[in-house]
Amino acid sequence: MKDRSVSLRLPEKLGYAGISIADNLRTSFFSTFMLFFGTNVLGIRPGLMSTLLSVSIVWDAINDPLIASYADNHPNRNGDRSRQYLFASIPMGIILVMLFSRLSDSVTACAVIILVLNLLYSICTTMHRLPFYAMMILVSPREEDRISVNKFHFFGTGIGAAIGSVVMWPLVRIIGGVDSDGNLINPEKGFFVGAVVVAVVIIAFSLYHYFTTRERVRPQKMEQTPLIEAIKILFKKASFRRNVVLDFFRSAILTAVTSYALYYASYVINKPGMLTPIYAVYLVANMIIIPMVGKLLNKFGRRRSMFIAALVLIAGELVFVALARNLAAGFVLVLTAGFAISVFNVVISLHRASIADEVEDTEGRRVDAMVSNVCGFAVKCGGALITLLFGWILDFTHYDGTLSVQPESAVNGIIFIMGWSVILFTIGMMLATPKDNPAPAQEPEGE
Repeated sequence: MKDRSVSLRLPEKLGYAGISIADNLRTSFFSTFMLFFGTNVLGIRPGLMSTLLSVSIVWDAINDPLIASYADNHPNRNGDRSRQYLFASIPMGIILVMLFSRLSDSVTACAVIILVLNLLYSICTTMHRLPFYAMMILVSPREEDRISVNKFHFFGTGIGAAIGSVVMWPLVRIIGGVDSDGNLINPEKGFFVGAVVVAVVIIAFSLYHYFTTRERVRPQKMEQTPLIEAIKILFKKASFRRNVVLDFFRSAILTAVTSYALYYASYVINKPGMLTPIYAVYLVANMIIIPMVGKLLNKFGRRRSMFIAALVLIAGELVFVALARNLAAGFVLVLTAGFAISVFNVVISLHRASIADEVEDTEGRRVDAMVSNVCGFAVKCGGALITLLFGWILDFTHYDGTLSVQPESAVNGIIFIMGWSVILFTIGMMLATPKDNPAPAQEPEGE
């Protein structure tokens, strides 16, 4: 493995913040509003809508390793394996706008259109995320550089989520208008304009990342690794298998806590306008802890840091379950989740980088995109499971998107997903967390 440079400049680090802003803006907007748009605007049953979304998420998970394998084995003429895929942001933005548009008056036709568009959308998101994850491994072989990039990366995560959730919801409400009960008067217009804004921001920041970043970690010899062989190499590593499980649980937790906050605000505490301050508290907690994660890891190590974060989250969830109809309990939930998920994100990302280095040391090959995207398979499966579970729970508990007040059974279903399910997945993370045994940092040549 060769290091082609000795320092990371601020514009390049900002490039990682930028791509994180773009991706998390898109992810936050889509995950927060797509299910709600389908059920409350297009009139699709929640069980069917969640199934359509879950099918597209699973397809997204399947095409992850396929595209990643191609990227690892087919670098461009400069040797870069990931950056060129940022141009997928252009068709991705167009499809996102189409997804938040009523393209037919038939509910059945809308469901079919959403499925087809989501399958295409998932291909674009996979291609767009190649640099999002792989470049944090390829930026440098040094642990301190990777930690620094991760800080900017996850700082951008908070900014992107803030724009997608805290800023975009007021914009949608302003464009769509609200009645005296806080319900949207013209949701079709509001969500459409919101999607256009998101698409423009995604494309702009993706191009900035392309022109400001470099791949410094190169394989000592370029040897193609077939998809099946790469998967076999990775799954021989116990550390990789554990990280796949961690990614699955982390995704389920993140989806359950953040993606259904609009339902929580609208139907559990009956205050849709409180979505913005709820997300604001989550993001403030996220942003405050990110600069401190490095110190936490240095003091306690990866495993203990994960346990600390998990226990904090479980404590917050127990308060939430006990007092869910009190807005303060919602704030406790997102405050503790913001802390815990920040730690989970950085530790799991560092695990991925260590695994990629370990594979090169033992196998003599770089499979960076495969490490990221096989783990991405687990991420999407975790999100798909929660999405499917949430939608069908709403269906079986008689949720009706035309009602401003839902049945008590539906309210309890929302609380279960955001509360007890998160506790179970967090316990799973604690059991799957490996002991601290990171690969030793490699010093760059010439220093």
